[in-house]
Amino acid sequence: MPFPTQLPRLPTKLLADYMTVARRSSSREEILARNVLVKGLLTRGGGQAGRAGFNPSVINELVSGPKRAWQAEVHRIASEIYPNWQEHFQETGRRLPEEMRKKLESRSAWDAERTKFSESVLRWLGATVEPESVTEIATRLDAVLEFTIYVTREFLIRNYKLEKHESDVYDQFQLHHLSMDRFVIVTEDKDFRTRVSHSSQMERILSFDQFLKSL
Repeated sequence: MPFPTQLPRLPTKLLADYMTVARRSSSREEILARNVLVKGLLTRGGGQAGRAGFNPSVINELVSGPKRAWQAEVHRIASEIYPNWQEHFQETGRRLPEEMRKKLESRSAWDAERTKFSESVLRWLGATVEPESVTEIATRLDAVLEFTIYVTREFLIRNYKLEKHESDVYDQFQLHHLSMDRFVIVTEDKDFRTRVSHSSQMERILSFDQFLKSL
């Protein structure tokens, strides 16, 4: 799974401006009327001086890029494994022949892909791909790898519908924080936890109750 040459990046400063407007508004109508009292925005608010607002649809436009990039990346990985998966899906309702599905069911069948992914990350960072470095980055990004492989495997074997799980890309983004030992993730999303249940970093993905007990 070669690392994407261009990582999808959210326009964080722009999003922060929109969130500032939303946070300081008193109603949805005030936002739509571009009448929220706020200053110092990158976007200048699109209204009169000191007032800002926006159409809520703009948020969907801003975050759709990473969603499309995530889906394209899963499709690309699937095409590397089986170039004819789309034609096969149209004909049979399955993306892979039965024999290939059985082979990819095993977790060990994806070990080589973990190494490829780790090497690609290092190359993207401009680092060497010495075995020690590959092992280190694979350990640091273990939850990211588990999540990505889980989704790709489900997509190929069980017809997982990416369009029904558009938030997957943001779940995967969050997991990068676990590469730093001081971070934990607190979530009540059981599906999120299931996707990384075999990760060595699972102990730092806590339910709210577990988090409270750890304080």
